This record gives sequence, structure tokens and C-alpha cells, in this order.
Amino acid sequence: MQEEHAVKGDKIKREATLLMSTNGRLDVTLFLSQSTEVHLGVELFLDVLNSDKTFIPMEDSLTNEILLIRKAQIMGLELPERDLLPETLETREIPVRVELINGEIVEGSFFVELPPYRSRLSDFLNLAHQFVYLCRKQNDMILNNTYILSVKHQSADEL
Repeated sequence: MQEEHAVKGDKIKREATLLMSTNGRLDVTLFLSQSTEVHLGVELFLDVLNSDKTFIPMEDSLTNEILLIRKAQIMGLELPERDLLPETLETREIPVRVELINGEIVEGSFFVELPPYRSRLSDFLNLAHQFVYLCRKQNDMILNNTYILSVKHQSADEL
């Protein structure tokens, strides 16, 4: 389990790899709250990314400098461990193959929390927040919809 470090106020430091729109990658630490109004428990990466903030403070893991990263330029985050509410994994799973605008292909599953009459992959993508969570066998990702070129539904045995 990833170690959490408490910082000023009610913040917890959590590590991730930032995927930038410039195709760069940077190991960073994000500052998450110990509670949120959105759900019970600690704030999740997805909560911060889908918040109304334009700039998100992150600490460069190499230099320890605090950077204010424009959220719109974040292609995604790669996570060292799963960061979802447990009940999310009880919803409908849709295995997918995602092509990003930089040509990178990532595979995994979206967990869809929609009513049965709106539970198609297209419904999920069209109704989703700016950032969506992709569960993978290793290193889940949170992807910015802006940088997704295409999504293909896959059968579970294709993954």
C-alpha cells in the first residue's frame, strides 16, 4: 500500500506520474484532503482533477519544487495503486482499448455508474466528467477526455 504523508492542514501527499500534453512524464506528489464533500473518506485523485480548479498544485518528486499545473494540459495520471471508492468496482465493467492523441494505446476497463437505459460505452463517455478513471492490471490511469482520440469496446479475453 502506498505510504501517505500528512502535510499542512488536512492534506495528504500521494504520488503519481503526470502525463503532460507535451508528451512529457513527470513523477509528482499531489496534495489530497483527508475528507471531501463529494463522498465519504479521503479525497481521490479523480476528485481533484474533476474539481473546478484551473491550476493544481503538485510537487516535483525529483526537485521538491511546487508546480502549479494547468489542468487542461494534463493528459493523464498514472497511479502506483488503485484510487477508487470500493463501491465503484461493483458497477458495470466495460473493457476498452483507448487511443490517445499522441498515438499511445492503453487498455483497461471503465466502471460505469449509469442507469441501465444509459449504460452504453458512448453514454458513459458523453456524460463523463473531463477526467475518467481507467482500471488496468498494473498502474491504473486517469485520462483527460480532451486527449482521447478513440475508444474501442473489447471483450474481456482481448485484454
